[in-house]
Amino acid sequence: MTTLGELFDVVVIRLQEVAETPPVPLTPETNAALADGIVHVLEQIKKGLGPRAYTPVPTAEERDLTIGERNLRGGLDQAVAWLGTARSYLLAPGAGEGGHVNERITAAVQALGAVRDTISSHLGPDRGPLTPYAYLLRHQAAFDYLTHRYSEVAWAAGQVLHRLTRNAGHPGAIEALEAARTSLNQASVHARAAARAADHALASFPLALAVEPVHAAATDLTRAVTARLEQDSERLCRAAYGALHDRAEQRLSGSDLKQLSRWTAMTRILAGQVLRRVAADTEDDGMRASLTEAAGALRTSARAWDAAAETWLQVVDIADPREHPKLPLPGYDLVRKGQVTRIPSRDPHPAVVISRTACVRVGQLLFGAAWTPEQAPGAPRPAAEILSDAGGVGPLAASLYRLPVAGWQMAMATPWSVRRAGAGLVTNAAEHRPAQLEPRRRFYPVHLRQVEALTNAYTAVMGAEQASAVKLLDTARLAGTPVPRAALDASAHQAIVQDQQWVPIKPVQASTRNLPRAHVPTELLTGRRPGMRR
Repeated sequence: MTTLGELFDVVVIRLQEVAETPPVPLTPETNAALADGIVHVLEQIKKGLGPRAYTPVPTAEERDLTIGERNLRGGLDQAVAWLGTARSYLLAPGAGEGGHVNERITAAVQALGAVRDTISSHLGPDRGPLTPYAYLLRHQAAFDYLTHRYSEVAWAAGQVLHRLTRNAGHPGAIEALEAARTSLNQASVHARAAARAADHALASFPLALAVEPVHAAATDLTRAVTARLEQDSERLCRAAYGALHDRAEQRLSGSDLKQLSRWTAMTRILAGQVLRRVAADTEDDGMRASLTEAAGALRTSARAWDAAAETWLQVVDIADPREHPKLPLPGYDLVRKGQVTRIPSRDPHPAVVISRTACVRVGQLLFGAAWTPEQAPGAPRPAAEILSDAGGVGPLAASLYRLPVAGWQMAMATPWSVRRAGAGLVTNAAEHRPAQLEPRRRFYPVHLRQVEALTNAYTAVMGAEQASAVKLLDTARLAGTPVPRAALDASAHQAIVQDQQWVPIKPVQASTRNLPRAHVPTELLTGRRPGMRR
C-alpha cells in the first residue's frame, strides 16, 4: 500500500527525470508549458504546508506557520512570480496558453495531491481523527517532516528550471528562470535546516482504508494474500479507533465482540502454523528458533483471544437481535417494565467480517486459495511455495506482524465498548441450566464483576499481542528485512495510551451503596468490651 514516503519519492524521481533529459531545441510554447508545469508543482506544495491545509474551516486557534514553512512559502511565491515573468518573455502577446504540460510533471502534481489525500483520509469533516495514526499529525515533528520533504521537491523543481534555461532562447526568460531557481534553492536549504525535528517515521504513513470488507475468494492469487492481509489489518485499526471513540455509525455489540474474538483466535492459530511450517524447512538454527518462538507467541495470543470469547458466554446483548435467534426477523419487540422497544435486525459489524476474511487469507496462504474455515484443514502447502508467495521469511514475518498490531488496538478498544454498552448487557441465567428445567430464558442485568472480567480478559489479550508483535519483528530483522512501519505503530501506540490516560486498563470498581444501619437494642451494648461479640 502506498505511503507518504513513497509518494514524495515519486514526485522527486519524476522531476529528476525531466531535469536529466538531454536538452533539445524546443518551441517557445513547449518551454512555456514546462514552466507552467513547475508552477503547478509549486502551488501543490503551498497547499500542503501547515495544519490549515488539512482543516476545512480554519479556526482562530490554528497556529501560524513555522520559520521553515514561512521560508519555503516565501521562496515558492517568489519563484512563481519569476516564472510568470519568464512566461511573458517566452510567449508573444496573444500566443495562447502554450503547449501540453510534460507528462512526468503531471504525474508529480498528481502524487503531491495524493499526499494531501492520504493525510486527509485519517481525518473527518470536523478534522477529528478517524484512526490512531492521525494523532501523530498533531505534533510539530509531523509538519517538520512534511516541510523537509516539500523542500526536496522544491529543490528538484529548481533543477528542472536549470535545464530549461539552457534552451529558453530569450535573455529575459533565461534571467527570470535563473532567479526562480535561486529562490527555490535558497528556500529549500533554509526550510530543511529549520525542520530538524522531523519525524521520519511518517514516511510509512498509509492511506486510511474504509471499514468495508473486501472478501476473500477461491480465485484469489496466493501471492497477493500478504498484501491483502495488511489491508485487512489497516481496516481493523480504523474500526478499533471507531469503537474506542464511538465514531462508527454501527457500534460493536456483545455478539460482534464475541465473534470477532473467535475469528481472531483462529487467525493467530493459523499464522502460527504457517511459521512452524516454514521453520520445519529452515536450515539456519537461529532463524528456525526465531520462527518457532514467534509461532509460540501467536499460539499464546490465540489462547488469550479464545479466553476473552469464553468470557462472553454468560453475557447477552439485549440490543442485538442475533442473541435471540428464535424471535421473528427482521426485528422484534422488546418488552421491559411495560415499555415496548422495537429492535431491528442487524448484520454483523464490518469488523467481524474483516476478521473472518483475515482468517481466510492466512488459511489460503497455508492450505491454498480454495480453503475456507468451514472445511477440513487438509495438508499444508510446501514451505517453499509459502515463502515464494510471501516474498521470503522477512516479508512474511513483516506482513504477519500487522495482525497483532491491529489486534492490540481492537483489544484495547473493546473494554470501552463494553462499558458504554453496560446498560444493555444482561446475564443469561438459563444459559447453563438444562432445557427441560428452564424452558424460558431469564435475563438479569450484568454484574460489574462480569464487566470487570471482560476488561481483564482483553487486557490479557493486549499483552499477548504485544509479545507476538515483538517476536515477529525480531524474525523479520533477523532475516534482514527492515520494518519501518514498526516505528509508526510504536508512535501511534504511545499516542493512544496518552490520549486514554491509562496503562493498562483500570479494573471496574464495584459501586458503593448507602445501606441503612440496622437498629441495635441498647441493652445488647451494655458491658460490651471492644473487639468482642456477645
